[in-house]
Amino acid sequence: MRYSRKPQNLIPRKVFIFTEGSVTEQRYFQEFNEFFKIPQARVRVIDRESTHSSPDSVIGYVIDFQKSIRKVESDISAHYVYWLVVDTDRWGANLAKTVDDAYQRNFDVAISNPCFEIWLLLHYQDADSVKDNESVLCSKSAINQAIHSNRISGSNEKDYFAKTETAIMNSRKLDVNPKQRLLPHIGTRIYNLASLLLEYA
Repeated sequence: MRYSRKPQNLIPRKVFIFTEGSVTEQRYFQEFNEFFKIPQARVRVIDRESTHSSPDSVIGYVIDFQKSIRKVESDISAHYVYWLVVDTDRWGANLAKTVDDAYQRNFDVAISNPCFEIWLLLHYQDADSVKDNESVLCSKSAINQAIHSNRISGSNEKDYFAKTETAIMNSRKLDVNPKQRLLPHIGTRIYNLASLLLEYA
């Protein structure tokens, strides 16, 4: 399924997506952008070894990147948006500081609890099923097991992209308090990023 729904008055901008050195997230977003033909989006991988999982270092990485972009594209970079893809299971006590710092600098955050893979599962399971099994779906391995109970080929295009609207709907329903910066219960805010990207598809 391809999309063609660009509004006529869409603001020209670039979307920079920062993931934390995970092959899964990097590959997913790169292939998502290719599949839906979204040249405005770019994926950047934050090296967790170089940032030492420090919130200040991660935010600093994005700030440095933003500054470098502004130097060469100062006339249009004001329209650029910066998204951090963050998993709660990687940050622990540092999570609140990372998210707060990001929002204070007008960066957007696509947070997942416990991990990015819950977004993939929501392509196949509805919000009620995921919520009912929250105590079981408490780790990446458990979520991956649930994902692979479906007929998964290993191809993002075949397994997920045609079901993107379903995942957005399920994720939004699961997010009972979307204005809260953190995500205390199982779920993901990848749906906000995916919805934005599809505006350009």
